[in-house]
Amino acid sequence: MIPKRTHTKASRRLHAALFGLGLLFASACSSKPVEGPDKLFSGTGVGAIEGAGAGAITGAQLSAGAGPGVAVGAGFGAVVGMIQGAMSDGAEAQEMKLAAELKREKKRTFAQEVLAEHYKRRKAIHPSRDIFPADVFFSGDSVKMCSSGVSVVEEIARMNEFRLPYSRLVIASYAKATSPSTYADHLTEERAKEFVNQLVRAGIEPRRLETRVVVTDAPVLIDPFDNPTRYNQAIEIIAIDR
Repeated sequence: MIPKRTHTKASRRLHAALFGLGLLFASACSSKPVEGPDKLFSGTGVGAIEGAGAGAITGAQLSAGAGPGVAVGAGFGAVVGMIQGAMSDGAEAQEMKLAAELKREKKRTFAQEVLAEHYKRRKAIHPSRDIFPADVFFSGDSVKMCSSGVSVVEEIARMNEFRLPYSRLVIASYAKATSPSTYADHLTEERAKEFVNQLVRAGIEPRRLETRVVVTDAPVLIDPFDNPTRYNQAIEIIAIDR
């Protein structure tokens, strides 16, 4: 009778371990795969579950189905699976890092193309002044800089961070208005502040920066090869104290 009770006890341990493992698998199967950054650590969890299953099978083989062998095997498999999953997560994290760097480089390449075109035009029509149409940085009548404008400002900051490091930069904001306009005053003032703030975020020391606002009754510049009204709103960068 004693062997019969021992066998019953081992069977109960085996059933309990397999039941717990079944719950673990059920919880894994009930969750849906997650795309993108949200699945960054999913490999660890999945690896633990898959490793637990493999370990349980190994433990059952080594102990001829005894409950303790299944439990030990599942625990060891979970650890191994977590390590493998973490390695997978590390590769995915590296891939995400490279994707972010590629995105930054694309933005910088775009900004460099914009500036190359700008300086090409500047040499032809206004070689002594650094005047940009405001739409390079702002959409419509917005006073908040657009994302592409921020990229261009970051590149401008790189160019000026160490060039003439003791020179001040005046950021002049222009807007055309045929009569005194409170809105034009507001537009030019807020855009000048926004431009300066973006330069500071990009690494230019605040002490080097000043703002100037100008409301005129005519475009600050007319480009014969462009829309004659494009420079109704403009931004000029003026280096002083050279």
